[in-house]
Amino acid sequence: MEEKETKRVAVYTRKSTEEGLDMEFNSLDAQREAGEAFVASQKSKGWVCLPEHYDDGGYSGGTTDRPALKRLLADVEQGKIDIICVYKIDRLSRSLHDFADMLDFFDKKGVDFVSVTQDINTSTSAGRMMLNILITFAQYEREIIAERIRDKIASSKQKGMNTGGIPPMGYESDPTTKKLYIVPEEAEIVRRIFETYLRLGSARDTAAELDKAGVHKRIRVSKRSGIRRGGGKLTNAYIYGILRNPAYAGYVKHYDKLFSGEHEAIITQEVWESTQKLLKENSPYEGSPSGARRIMPFQRIVRCGYCRGAMKAAYTQKSRNKTYRYLICEADSKRINSTCPLQRVPLNELEKIVIEDIHIMLSKPEIVFGILSEAKELDPNGCNLTEEQIRNSFSNLSAVWDVMYPVEKYKFIQTIISNITVFRDRIKIEYNREAISGLVHEQKGKNV
Repeated sequence: MEEKETKRVAVYTRKSTEEGLDMEFNSLDAQREAGEAFVASQKSKGWVCLPEHYDDGGYSGGTTDRPALKRLLADVEQGKIDIICVYKIDRLSRSLHDFADMLDFFDKKGVDFVSVTQDINTSTSAGRMMLNILITFAQYEREIIAERIRDKIASSKQKGMNTGGIPPMGYESDPTTKKLYIVPEEAEIVRRIFETYLRLGSARDTAAELDKAGVHKRIRVSKRSGIRRGGGKLTNAYIYGILRNPAYAGYVKHYDKLFSGEHEAIITQEVWESTQKLLKENSPYEGSPSGARRIMPFQRIVRCGYCRGAMKAAYTQKSRNKTYRYLICEADSKRINSTCPLQRVPLNELEKIVIEDIHIMLSKPEIVFGILSEAKELDPNGCNLTEEQIRNSFSNLSAVWDVMYPVEKYKFIQTIISNITVFRDRIKIEYNREAISGLVHEQKGKNV
């Protein structure tokens, strides 16, 4: 008698929620049992059920980021599996795109796919056709469910209800009613953050003061993994996240709309409004006048001489019509306590120094001679550029700079300067001599 070829079958199970997984016999067990029974019925074909369990409990079928599925695909890659068995096809995936990619992967590895309840076997053409039809409906069902969930969330938020997720610091979620309730110890920290920011007007200074007082982020323990998270130092981003969270004023946010929440507010309406007003005034994008939101000519080429990192633009509005522009060390701005010797660098003063340095640099005989030499290399036959033309091109650079558009300033500086390093007592400017030569040659051509 001819010996039948053994087919190694892996049974994959999945459940979207964690509800009921702690029961002695849950949905994953039922799917596994049905799969094993189906494999046993195909014993005459040489099917053998593998002992490994590929169970994903609490994972959506709309994503492939599932631990058991990743193990399954890895074993397929290593040639340990001949057939994959599921209770229903949507247990493997509810995404048509993901499903098609996995089927293509299975086909390349010579692995068949079967469904217990839908009589699908990809080893036959009829089975593959039926599979494509069913997975299309599975995706349609998933999209319908997603729409219903979005509508339900929108309706719940309009009523001020908590719709899940990790509660913000200061609150916890009641496991029965799902409503948020205040955690007194954490709420006191939240109030302190708002009060300190309103007093100091800076998230960085707020974080520094609270750090000295021993205030840290709250600690949370994951119910799924038991891993402890949090407990670190307060950062600027963390402070801003709290200051901008309307939940603390008793609101529920849905996109750009606010609704009165069922939960109790931690701060008063007056504190919330004062904080948002101060945040807007301190923001270079929201509170500054349109004139401050201009293109910065020195963008990406100015570096801190001490931290060796880039310097970024910042703004301070002293009055309605008066805004001061300056640069700060980006690396130092992320630290709670400043350690960089370089503080604020006024942009207006930096511009004046750079323009004056450009003028002096272009007046040097060796620079003019170098530009002439490079211009002749660019056009050895037709170039008749003179020293006087080079000097005249930049003779009144300061006056021209004042009337240039921001885009023109940006293009000019970014072209002729490769790097600017700022120290407390000096500025180091590195020029692109070849680019300068090109600009002068271009200007000469316009004047002909």
